[in-house]
Amino acid sequence: MKRILYLLTAFLLTASVANAQFTANSKWYDGDERITCASESAKTFMFEADWWGEDGTTFTLTKTSDNHFTVSNYDDYDYLTRIKDVEYRVVEGHKLLLFKDAKGNILKHFELADEEDMWEPEILKGYHYIINGTYVDAKGTKYTINDNEFIAGGKTLHFTIDPEQYNIMEMEDNNHYWWVVSTTGINIYKTTEGEYGYEMGALWLKLKNVSPNGRWAFLSNAIVPSNTMWRFSSDLIRIMRNEIYARRGYVFNSADLKAYFGKQPWYKPLNNNNAVKLNAIESLNIELLKANETAAREGTDDEEIEKGLE
Repeated sequence: MKRILYLLTAFLLTASVANAQFTANSKWYDGDERITCASESAKTFMFEADWWGEDGTTFTLTKTSDNHFTVSNYDDYDYLTRIKDVEYRVVEGHKLLLFKDAKGNILKHFELADEEDMWEPEILKGYHYIINGTYVDAKGTKYTINDNEFIAGGKTLHFTIDPEQYNIMEMEDNNHYWWVVSTTGINIYKTTEGEYGYEMGALWLKLKNVSPNGRWAFLSNAIVPSNTMWRFSSDLIRIMRNEIYARRGYVFNSADLKAYFGKQPWYKPLNNNNAVKLNAIESLNIELLKANETAAREGTDDEEIEKGLE
């Protein structure tokens, strides 16, 4: 009787976990790519991947333990060839699939989404997260970027970002500008029209971020957008990652971080780093940013990225 009850309990738990994680037709997004659970059983789940409507590959997740899976049956498909573990994790209500390499670094993360098409809104949300804030130029003039609003000297210009050409701002006066995030703020360049679209021209504005609560306060309550991180330098991502600690009062040993955050009026270091407590989203973002930082350090040679650094 005990064995029957044990088997029944195990079956119900397995079914419950499976259904909670990967119901057939559930869709998961990372901004650029969507994976869809095409079929499910107690331990195996077949997914179909597509990128901006283009067919990608299929692959299978096989359960190895509670909330952990191996990936198999895929074509030679970049990140999947390096995946050793896939973790299902729920963080503050966000249902996530974390694709990890042999060292436990998160190479990709997908979030369950109900909407049929999340590409454009997810991509734009990521960009606005990064550039929103309060800035000043060399003369002390204040600028504010708030989603689709560019506010300067009391005048508001609305702008849009093309998700397929993310570095171009189109202002409502029909002028186009090329934006690059730097380690201290954002540089905005005029554009010229080239053979393949807009190209970076002369520097128009060099803006320093002076947001009163930290430059990327969203990292305490929203998951870092994976679809934008690959576009930034390792130096920038390192500052972003450590800002999470800084807002909690962490005392830095690295001279550059100590100097950088020491200049921020909102930074209030504690006497004891053991007293620094991160919430669940902050802890996850530390993992995600660390992996992106390593990838950027090892792989980027993009002039558009490096030109924005100081």
